[in-house]
Amino acid sequence: MEAESKNSIRKGLRNDRAAMDVNEWRSGSLFIAEKIIRLPEFRRAGNVMLYLCMSERREVDTSHLVGFIARESSKRIYAPLLRGDSLHAVPYNRGDPVVSGRFGQPEPVNVEEGVHGNPDIVIVPAVAVDREGWRLGYGKGYYDRYIAGLREKGGAPFVIAPVFSFQLIDALPHDPWDERLDCIVTEKDVIDIQKT
Repeated sequence: MEAESKNSIRKGLRNDRAAMDVNEWRSGSLFIAEKIIRLPEFRRAGNVMLYLCMSERREVDTSHLVGFIARESSKRIYAPLLRGDSLHAVPYNRGDPVVSGRFGQPEPVNVEEGVHGNPDIVIVPAVAVDREGWRLGYGKGYYDRYIAGLREKGGAPFVIAPVFSFQLIDALPHDPWDERLDCIVTEKDVIDIQKT
């Protein structure tokens, strides 16, 4: 039943997001990026892992963050790369070539094998989130496993989900293996889960 509920929420919100007007999507993404840049955790971070957005699906556009980090020499960007059933954080610079990954997501090419980041910040895609910090992704669990792995090794990444305000819902079903977010950022609000 819970899986059905997740799938129903996922389908509805993916359709709503894909139907967004392009100007609304661009301006909302910019507002969200500006809020993330002002977060103390983001300002302190040295290594930032962020997804490269699928614009046709109207994921929040992370290119504004990439541009900001590119101008700030104290930070390094890492992008997600799928290898088998595992997600890896690999170095990425603005303008690096990308290819379409297994699910259509942009992934860096010419990746130096064995070079993986230990991010201070992980910016994750989401289809839906709730105020308790639960996130609904695309249903494969890659980010949950990746974040759990970092935490098991003693890492403490600050996990942020940038979403449009209509993707913030009252309550999401969640499973024992789901990893909670630390922060949700919409074009209207910043929700610090640790303080709620």
